[in-house]
Amino acid sequence: MSTESTERRVTQLETFATDVREYTRILTETVRRMDERDDRHESWIDELHAAQADSDARIAALADAQIRTEDALVRMEAAIGRNTEDISQLSEIVRQLANRQNGSGQ
Repeated sequence: MSTESTERRVTQLETFATDVREYTRILTETVRRMDERDDRHESWIDELHAAQADSDARIAALADAQIRTEDALVRMEAAIGRNTEDISQLSEIVRQLANRQNGSGQ
């Protein structure tokens, strides 16, 4: 091998080594950024899980409240029915008293 050939080969190897260092730097930076994005995505996923759990709890609370409201409505309707019956009975008593009073006042 001649000196010129050896120098050319050394220059090529130096260029190759420089390229390898640059590619290594680029790959390292790419991996670092991917790792940061992965951490950010995991954080977002954790937040989504927490939000989903909160939503599930709120929906369950709303469902329970709806059930309690429906139960209260059934009880209220029953009470109104009893009150209506009581009012009808009182109206009949008032009517009978009024008829007696009208009958005795004549």
